[in-house]
Amino acid sequence: MFNLGFLWLALSIGSEITGTSMIKKTNGFSKLAPSVLVVFAYGLCYFALTRAMSTIPVGVAYSLWCGFGIVGVTICSMILYKQKPDIPAILAMVLI
Repeated sequence: MFNLGFLWLALSIGSEITGTSMIKKTNGFSKLAPSVLVVFAYGLCYFALTRAMSTIPVGVAYSLWCGFGIVGVTICSMILYKQKPDIPAILAMVLI
């Protein structure tokens, strides 16, 4: 049977990637729309992570959340901000 916690975890990871990727667009929280999006995304992120951890062991949930979050934010920063990770950063992500 499918563990619904992994669906909550996926929602948490997606909203964390969204919130973190949009922080730069807030311009120090001086722009309203991106600032509201960041706050909403982080609220959803931690709500969903809490739900996920009710059925998934904390260590498993947190390690997946961190790993996918790091890689996801890196990919988003490459697309949104044209940032390119250097070789040490890529190697570090491969190790994750």
